[in-house]
Order: sequence, then structure tokens, then C-alpha cells
Amino acid sequence: MKKTLALVAFGAAIPALSASALADGPFSLKDTPVQVEVPSWTGFYFGVGAGYGHNHSKNNYHDNAGDPVTSNSSVNESADGGFISTMFGYDRQINDRFLVGAFVDVSTSEFTRGNEDIHDGLVIDRSWAIGGRLGYLVNDRTMIYANAGYTQAHFSNDGWWDIDANGVGPTLAGKGGNWFSGYFVGGGFERKLNDNFYLRGEARYSDFGSEVTNTGTFEGTHYVDREAPSIVTGELALVYKLDRPRFLGGNATPIDENHGPRTITYQGIDAAPDSVYYYGGTVFGLTNDLYHNGLLLRSEGVIADYNYRESQAPNSKIDVDDRSLDIMLGYQWIWDNWSAIGYVGYEVRNAHLSPDDPNSDVKGGADGFKVAAELESDDELPYYASLEGSYSTAFDSYYGQARIGWNKQTIVFGPEAAVYGDGADYAPRVGAFATIPFKMWWINVPAKITFDIGQQFAGNGDGDTRAGGEGVYGGSMLRLDF
Repeated sequence: MKKTLALVAFGAAIPALSASALADGPFSLKDTPVQVEVPSWTGFYFGVGAGYGHNHSKNNYHDNAGDPVTSNSSVNESADGGFISTMFGYDRQINDRFLVGAFVDVSTSEFTRGNEDIHDGLVIDRSWAIGGRLGYLVNDRTMIYANAGYTQAHFSNDGWWDIDANGVGPTLAGKGGNWFSGYFVGGGFERKLNDNFYLRGEARYSDFGSEVTNTGTFEGTHYVDREAPSIVTGELALVYKLDRPRFLGGNATPIDENHGPRTITYQGIDAAPDSVYYYGGTVFGLTNDLYHNGLLLRSEGVIADYNYRESQAPNSKIDVDDRSLDIMLGYQWIWDNWSAIGYVGYEVRNAHLSPDDPNSDVKGGADGFKVAAELESDDELPYYASLEGSYSTAFDSYYGQARIGWNKQTIVFGPEAAVYGDGADYAPRVGAFATIPFKMWWINVPAKITFDIGQQFAGNGDGDTRAGGEGVYGGSMLRLDF
């Protein structure tokens, strides 16, 4: 079971024995140091979460035409939807009961308003926040906290901010998208599940002030349209704290042939003609050991920037900002020479096209059901084989990859084949890969780096997938085991 991984830490220190032997037999159990579970909440952490949010906005319109009825208006608007987030932070317990911390989180969301299918909609597709929190430990395993900080949310417009000039003139286009900035306040609870895993529930209120979404002059009338949004969210998250010893004076359970990592993180980049694709994810072993059968939690995010030509006249160049984030619950099976994982979960995805392509089926926001599966050979075998794939109802997107090769222990290499696709197009690939295991000695963490290169082929000839167009592709991925 992944026996090439190095040890993360050694076992607990051996207790010292008494300097003089006792005449009446071995030492008493009362002389044995008692291993006490560490109560401290101090440490760096990362986590994934999912939740639901509600946006309330005031749309404030003004022009200088002087009409008492139409020159000024204020309308309530709203949007609702789900979101997935990743978070990173550091906490420090300052005495038996209090904690202070700093954090940053990034979310992908699908808060919708209107109807993008008829170019009259709006999606709040992503946000980020940085802040601090103050916690109170109700007991050694439960904390309540309050937090506050700075936040931004991106509103992607597809006609919602346009203005129809008096119902008879041309449509006055609003901004294609806009970042709103403001503050947030919130609070929640956190429950320690075991040495490394914590369950967090949080509610948050964010206020973004107001921003101009459409302004200009038409036939002598100057107009200004503003939006003043706020967002309320509720979220449940799983948090993993790094390097948590099990017992006072002890060390973390080592990674060896019997005890696997508790969590795996990976980050990578993929490049092909007209496309750059960044991705990253985390796999949590909910049973605290990824070398044995058990439940998993996985979250993966993608940032893809690509372009293509419209399939119909005027064949304009379309630039696409494509973002997605998923959260999935899985189960892992371990056998003598193979391991397999099945996942099921939820994905949020948003593709912003500039300019709009009326013939594209992949644009705006979408969310939906997602499934994935993986099959991989053991690291100790002289050969290597893997098969993985996924499907999401968000834009009917899918991915599949197969690899076979030779395992020389210091390097694994061989051929690969893959396909990326969605409701717009698909892109098959044929190439080669190489994986090099090593150890990040400065943080005492086993790692692997993978490179791949090959030829990508155009599916329908348009190249309008996040994987790019026809030509040479290449990429790399770094994996860390904690």
C-alpha cells in the first residue's frame, strides 16, 4: 500500500526508567508517564465547505431628464443559490479558553437572477474574503467564534444591467461584470472530531456598499444605474489542521506501510493551444488513514482561461474565463495490488464569454450533480496502471484518462490517453507521462511530481472547451501527502 512514501515522524519517545533497580520486581505502573491528549487548538489549517446564500440588492437609477416618475427609482432585487469554498488559516490558543486566528477563503457560487438563456440574467459566480476571528472554547472539543474582515464578490452580467432607452431606443449595455467590495461579519461553531479533523458551521453577513453598473449619455440625457448588494450565507465545512500530535509529548502517527497519510493535496497546470488550465484539490481521509478502506471527502477547483472562434459569422474571437469548484463524498477500497475510489457530489461552474457567443451551450453559471471514479495499481508493483473519469450535469462536462507504464521505484513512466468534453465540444489526447516520487525534507513530507506531454486533437473543430484547441499539450502536477 503506497510503500514508497517516506516516514513523516517517528514514534513516541521511550519513557526513561528508574536509575536504580527495584529489589521486589519491575517498576510500578504509577511510574509510567500518562499520555494525555493535546487540548491545544493552535496550528495552520485548510478545509473545504459547502453552503447556501441569499443576495439582496437595491438597484438605484437616476437621470437628469427631470421626469418625476421615470428619472428616479429604487428597486429591490435578489439572487439565491449554492456555493463551495476552500479556506486556509492559522489559529493560536492564547489560554485555556480563548483563541485568535487569521484566515482567507475563496468561493465559487451560483447565485442567479433573471434568465441568462435570453440574455437577461446575472450570476454571482465567485468571491473571496480575508479576516480574523476570536473564539471561546466551551470545552476542549467545542468552540464558538465570531469573525470579521474584508471581502469581494464578482457579479457576472448577461443583460441584467442593460437599460432600454425609453422603450424605443437602443439597448444601453451595462458592465459585463463587476467586483463589489465591502466588509463581512459572522460567527459559528467548531467541533474537534479527532486530532486533525474539525467540523465547522458558520453564518456570515457581507455588505458591499454600492457600485455603478451602467452610466452614460443618450440623446442629451445622462443616466446612472447603481447596485447596492448584501449577501447572507450559511456553510458547513471540514477543516484539517497540520502536524497535530496525538498525545502530549508524542508525535504524529508516521506515514509507513501500515499507516497512510490523512490528507493529500495536489496542484497542477495544463497548457494547450489557446488554453491555460490551473487546478488544485484536497482529499481528506475521514477514517484518518488513506491506506485502508474508508470514507473520503474531496474538493477540487479549476481556473481555465481559453479562447476560440465562433462557429458562425462573424466568427469573432471569444475569450472565456471558466471557473469551477466541486465537493464530493467518496469511498475507497484497498486490495493487495489495487485501490479504487468512487465519488458522488456537487459542482458549481461559471463560464464568462467576452463577447457573448449566442451559439455556445457553455456560458453563464451552472451547478449540478457530479460523479467520479478512480482505479490505480499499488506502488510496489513493477508495472503501473490507472484509470479515472468524471461526469457533471453542470454543462454536461466529462473527463477520462488512462495510463499504463513501468514502475522503476525512482520514476514511473509510460503512455497515456485522455479526453475532455462538455456541451460545447470535446478534445481527445494521446501522449506520455512521468512521475517522480521524492521527499520535501524541509517539511518532512512525501511528495510526487508528474509531467505529461502529447498531442491534442480537435473534436468538432471549434476548440471551444477549457482544454483548448488542436496541437501539443503539456502539464505538471505536484502532490503532497500529510
